Amino acid sequence: MKCYINPSMERFRSFIEQLPDHFDRGELIFQGRNTIRAFEVEGEKITVKRFRKPSGLNALCYGHLRKSKARRAYEHATELCRLELPTPEPIGWREDYSGGLIRETYLITRFSDFSPISEITNAFPAGNTAQVLDAFAAFIVELHNKGVEHGDFNNGNTQWKIDDEGRCHFEVIDINRMNFRGRELTRKESLFNLRRITCPMTAYTYILGRYGELRGWDNYYTQLAGAKRLGGFIARRDRRYALKALLRGKKK
Repeated sequence: MKCYINPSMERFRSFIEQLPDHFDRGELIFQGRNTIRAFEVEGEKITVKRFRKPSGLNALCYGHLRKSKARRAYEHATELCRLELPTPEPIGWREDYSGGLIRETYLITRFSDFSPISEITNAFPAGNTAQVLDAFAAFIVELHNKGVEHGDFNNGNTQWKIDDEGRCHFEVIDINRMNFRGRELTRKESLFNLRRITCPMTAYTYILGRYGELRGWDNYYTQLAGAKRLGGFIARRDRRYALKALLRGKKK
């Protein structure tokens, strides 16, 4: 077992050291390729994400030749905090091994009560959704101006909420794939990064328009170029899904 705990979070050490024994007793938040559960520890609510077990060569590579997803996510969260960009506060990571191969990996963070931005993009233009997307576009500009390129920048991995004073707040999650360029992202890099926000086209072009205005770009070009990249991304994604379904059918 390997683990690292944020020096300011030593009070959670006992919980993390015993994590495999009580992980299944936590409140289930999400169940898919990865599993996310919430716990009350030391009077605080925290979240634990258990990543899917790597198989084959990945079980050897992760932890020896490459950092595990949990460790990368923790380090990326630490860097985001340094840049004053919002993400659930990182508490620690843990890796479990068997026979020299990595088996289970965990990321531990503070609990977040934010909601996926898809709630807004799917409802646009009803209610106050335009105002939320205005703020969302400004948040993306801040990320890109600080050189942050989220490797899986989609509707579910950006979250939002409104505080008691009516101000919008955002945060990014699922950050194990992320680049820190150390400089402002170029137009090409920015539009390429935005292609993963696969929401209804009306909401997508609205976000592109507001984003382009804030960057000082031509509105028409930004929307056209962004929509073209989104279409290409969706087409490639659908082809991959169709191929995987075909291969699964042949195996059966």
